[in-house]
Amino acid sequence: MTSGELVLLVNDIPDHVVKYESALRRHGFVVQVARSGEEALQFARQALPQCAVIDLRLPDMSGWELCRDLKGSHSPSTRVIVLTPDVSKMCAQDSGKAGCHAWLAHPTVPEDLARTVRQVLQLDTDQPSSAEKALMGVTSCPGCESDQVRAQLRVGLVQYFCCKACGFCWRMEALAAHP
Repeated sequence: MTSGELVLLVNDIPDHVVKYESALRRHGFVVQVARSGEEALQFARQALPQCAVIDLRLPDMSGWELCRDLKGSHSPSTRVIVLTPDVSKMCAQDSGKAGCHAWLAHPTVPEDLARTVRQVLQLDTDQPSSAEKALMGVTSCPGCESDQVRAQLRVGLVQYFCCKACGFCWRMEALAAHP
């Protein structure tokens, strides 16, 4: 990765903005903060950020709507990471449909966010994996065989999971590259 890649951080929670922006800058990224979906779209029209980190809870539009608008016409090559309190299978499917490359539980550890941005920018495709590949086919826990599995963090070809029944957490790496 070359330093100085432009990251659009879309979040309206002041404490989170300060922490996330600081971590991203420490990792060598140039950061533009937008506190609303409309502000983010205006910025994307003027500059083409390499990555956008979008909180799904925005004051003026849904984060999903912003993802679709950003990927659809404003900045289709921008890699998108969503911050969401919902890391369920439905969120994974919605993320794939909206063109996202990864999602993190929100709030997240700022250093984890910076590492995720770096990893997403190193992917060899501008298109996200399908929702099915994002979930990697996991339907039961290898520890207790419960079907109460929740997809957690997704970074590139690596997906993290946790079982709600027994608390066991694990990671899986896809064997095939992104299409």
